[in-house]
Amino acid sequence: MGKQYVVALKDAVTGVLHGGGGTFRVLIDKDSSGAKHFSCLVNTMNKGVKGDAHKHEVEHLWYILSGKGIMTIGDETFELAPEMAVYAPAGVMHRLDVGPDEDMTYVVVYAPPGPEQELKKYGAKAFDQR
Repeated sequence: MGKQYVVALKDAVTGVLHGGGGTFRVLIDKDSSGAKHFSCLVNTMNKGVKGDAHKHEVEHLWYILSGKGIMTIGDETFELAPEMAVYAPAGVMHRLDVGPDEDMTYVVVYAPPGPEQELKKYGAKAFDQR
């Protein structure tokens, strides 16, 4: 199959999110669409999950679609809710903890791409060494 310019969520490359607390879905990346400068995912973390602190060597963006939680970036902590965007600079530790009442679904953009390949390759074990 050729490169896809439009990818439905049901057709995304799907797997277990690092730490095992949810699902990742890679919609746009170099493999699916030929994107060279970013990748786009839609992830869902299960309610009550405490994320693992990790970092990437690329910039990272989240856009919260549903659910509430706490994001820690470096030494700062932020309350998250739908319709909020979050930015983590390259090389900065970050962690997402989901509230107890509902799952959190969010769009993720990595620029440049890269971490999505680790998710596709290692799934729940991705980013363990960070």
